[in-house]
Amino acid sequence: MRSLPFVLALAIAAPAHAELSVTARFGGWDVFHGAGTDGRQVCGIGTTNPTDGRAFSLRFSAGDDTITFISDKPSWNIPEGTGIPVVMQVGLEQPWTEQATGHTDRVIWSMPRTTVPLFDAQFRRASSMTLTFPAGSEQPWVISLRGSSAASDAMGRCVTGLPQAAPVTAPPAAGGTTQPFGTTPEPPAAPAAGAGAPVTSPAPTH
Repeated sequence: MRSLPFVLALAIAAPAHAELSVTARFGGWDVFHGAGTDGRQVCGIGTTNPTDGRAFSLRFSAGDDTITFISDKPSWNIPEGTGIPVVMQVGLEQPWTEQATGHTDRVIWSMPRTTVPLFDAQFRRASSMTLTFPAGSEQPWVISLRGSSAASDAMGRCVTGLPQAAPVTAPPAAGGTTQPFGTTPEPPAAPAAGAGAPVTSPAPTH
């Protein structure tokens, strides 16, 4: 019988038909590896809130120049392709504002590999991070980073071993179901020059 961490990793990181399995667990973080939906090898880490199933993960696919971030929640119902601003604040560091795209119950965005070392340094030393969806009614997520340094190390070792891939350093609001997007969805916006770099304030709400 598959372990609970294996099930959690699939919930946080695997779209349909991906074949991912857990290789380690540190604190609240699963380390996973396997074949993605396009057949390429994937390395990643992720964590799930057992209370409501909301999950956050990051992954690297062989041959990519970006790290992909995914947040998902079973109660979300996002129109396909909806543009969604996401703000990540790691510890007390300056927040990162990203332009994500919604896909039913998940929000996906990416970060250039050149920017990853700065994010990773913050990710390792902080005790928690906050994920905010300023355009919608979803309340901020506070995510524990217990075990994040060891999980990042494990993901880095996995990435180093990928074929043709260079190593990289690696609760609902009261009154109804919350969503990470506004009542009038906007089309996904093209990333601005330098997207992914830390900024000092979140994107304006809609």
